[in-house]
Amino acid sequence: MTGPARARRAVLLGAAAFAMSAAASGALAPGAQASVDGIWGVANGEDVNCKGLVMVLRQGAYQKVMLDLGTTKGLRDSVFGTSRYTISGDRIEIEPSLSYGRPEPRQIFRWDPVSGTLRRAEPTPTLLFRRCPDRPLKLMER
Repeated sequence: MTGPARARRAVLLGAAAFAMSAAASGALAPGAQASVDGIWGVANGEDVNCKGLVMVLRQGAYQKVMLDLGTTKGLRDSVFGTSRYTISGDRIEIEPSLSYGRPEPRQIFRWDPVSGTLRRAEPTPTLLFRRCPDRPLKLMER
């Protein structure tokens, strides 16, 4: 192997090692916010409940949504609460929100990109969320 080829290989191996160590530590790279974007349901062991109330995270916006409600126009989704969220490392903070039932307090989640889970740390009780199949929302017309 020639000198330039050896140097290129060393750079590529170094970059790969850095990426693997960052992923293992749970650190999110800048612009990695899209990695948490999607629909999240409460985990029940290895299964996930993707029916009923779910959490939708998209581009800094949080929505608490009831999926697939039967209406005269077919299945529709109903938004029960909205707020904003921010990401700092492996910490996701959802600001307090208003919902149909009552105001909801701030929520703190820990993102584990290796297992693909969000663990709610605050408020208690602790809940584990896993990804549901992502799809566009079919919102009810009011």
